[in-house]
Amino acid sequence: MTTPDLGAVFDAAHAEFAVLSPLLWEPIGAETTARSAPRPGDRVLDVCCGAGSSAFPAARAVGPTGRVDGIDLADRLLDQGRARAVAEGLDQLRFTAADATTWPGVDGGYDVVQCVFGVFFFPDMNIGGAHLVGLLRPGGRFTATTWDRTAIAPVPEILMDAIRDVTGETPRRDGPAPTERINTPELLTEWLTSLGLRDVEVTTYPHRMRLDDDAAWALVMGAAMRAMLMKLDAETVERVRARFTALLADRGVDELNATTLIGTGRT
Repeated sequence: MTTPDLGAVFDAAHAEFAVLSPLLWEPIGAETTARSAPRPGDRVLDVCCGAGSSAFPAARAVGPTGRVDGIDLADRLLDQGRARAVAEGLDQLRFTAADATTWPGVDGGYDVVQCVFGVFFFPDMNIGGAHLVGLLRPGGRFTATTWDRTAIAPVPEILMDAIRDVTGETPRRDGPAPTERINTPELLTEWLTSLGLRDVEVTTYPHRMRLDDDAAWALVMGAAMRAMLMKLDAETVERVRARFTALLADRGVDELNATTLIGTGRT
């Protein structure tokens, strides 16, 4: 599952994460659930669920006779989901702080297991993916959503340049980004097939988000990029923000390419 440090990152990011949700997480979560296609009465596991961008459409799809388990390590995001589930009267939706790689599942297996922007955070993506597939009933459906190789750039690179300009140090990257293993339709198909899934299909979902100054900074602070700033003091972070905003303008970046790949398969 995600490391405890990453759980802490998203806990700290809860406010900005909420700002991003209607612009980014919710449209992608809804599209993912349309592909995983839970039906009334189904049992669904939503992994790395955050505040529920894909868990909520799944809960509406399964209805009161179904069940959706949303699991994540970020307690403050889970609290947002719990409050919303109560407000919407979705008793079939439950949020639990848990590690997906040890989640025990339910008797008889899940009908659907879905994971949006999570599998690439597993310590071992193959082992973690195999565990999730093993929680499905025979004929159950597995769905994983990841960034397309064209997505997000050049925002992380601009943030790294801003940090370097302000601090004199470039944030270290330990090897290639984990998304690179599954960031094309061919790579995602290969990985899903390696898990023993059948009838694998990968859909490209082209999503765009306008990047004004506030939205761009919410993206930095409400996603995994926040980790690059967590060891900096508040004054330095503000200086990085000012430099980051200036670099976005200098380079004419006013829109985020948030193209995603949604892969599905059956056991």
